[in-house]
Amino acid sequence: MRLMSRAGTEGYTYVAALAVLVGVSLTAQTAFIPTQSAAIRDREAELLFRGEAYRAAIARYWAAGGAAPRLPERLEDLLDDPRGNGLRHLRRLYRAPLGGEWEILRGADGGIAGVAPRADGVPRRRANFPEGLEAFADADTYADWRFQFEPPSR
Repeated sequence: MRLMSRAGTEGYTYVAALAVLVGVSLTAQTAFIPTQSAAIRDREAELLFRGEAYRAAIARYWAAGGAAPRLPERLEDLLDDPRGNGLRHLRRLYRAPLGGEWEILRGADGGIAGVAPRADGVPRRRANFPEGLEAFADADTYADWRFQFEPPSR
């Protein structure tokens, strides 16, 4: 009886292991791309939420001024209204979700009229903005997303 030689089977295990490794790498790469896009969408949604929270808080601060409305002098004034009415127009100060700090937008009276992110990235979102933010569709950078309260003319 003759024994079979293993001379012709050497190296196949190595090739099979490389093929499995390539398959796993391609699968991991394609799974990462949607996750990265989802993370960008989440950061943009958070930026819209936080910016609108500031804009709405500034509007409430203005409205709480009664006969002599004015804009807040500091962002902290939105947490505890210094005019003695005990109002909180914002629960807490939000950080800019894309890194960096907020750019403070000043009104005609020198008070804070809004905020804008200090981020140079190009927005992915180009449509379907909430009412009042439709102009964001034409923004070249995130810094162009300006969340600003426009006081009514007297």
